[in-house]
Amino acid sequence: MPVFENTSSLACSVEGLFDFMSRPENVVKVSNPDLGIKFVSPPETLSQGVELEFQIASFGQIHTLKYQVVEFSSPSLIVEEQLEGPMKAWRHHHIYQAGPDGCSKIDRVEFEPPGGMIGFFLTEAKIIDQLEDGMFIRDQKLKEFIEQGVIS
Repeated sequence: MPVFENTSSLACSVEGLFDFMSRPENVVKVSNPDLGIKFVSPPETLSQGVELEFQIASFGQIHTLKYQVVEFSSPSLIVEEQLEGPMKAWRHHHIYQAGPDGCSKIDRVEFEPPGGMIGFFLTEAKIIDQLEDGMFIRDQKLKEFIEQGVIS
């Protein structure tokens, strides 16, 4: 199964980052605007077992996805797993670790591309490219929120 991993150092507390990222409304704020992510009846904050339904625009189509938070350990770990969506498998680990100058945010995504016709377009390489672009945008927006004092 392919794995994508991205590590970022951020000048904030692990607790502040975890609190910010455990709120679906904030995930929208730091996501790639090209995805047009839209949650359907999201909870205020994530917790173990919560299911998230949302829509994204990708490769010219609107996709409805459903994830479940399968692990939740404040302030260090959130793991989401796809229940419904275009991928054969998708498991995203959000790992937060305290460091001497703030914290590290590690995103680890294990995935299996879709099969069929969509699999010809949504290849492993394209998925990794999208993840790289998305994480770059997310990291830049998180840094802006940290500089503005939104994340402590």
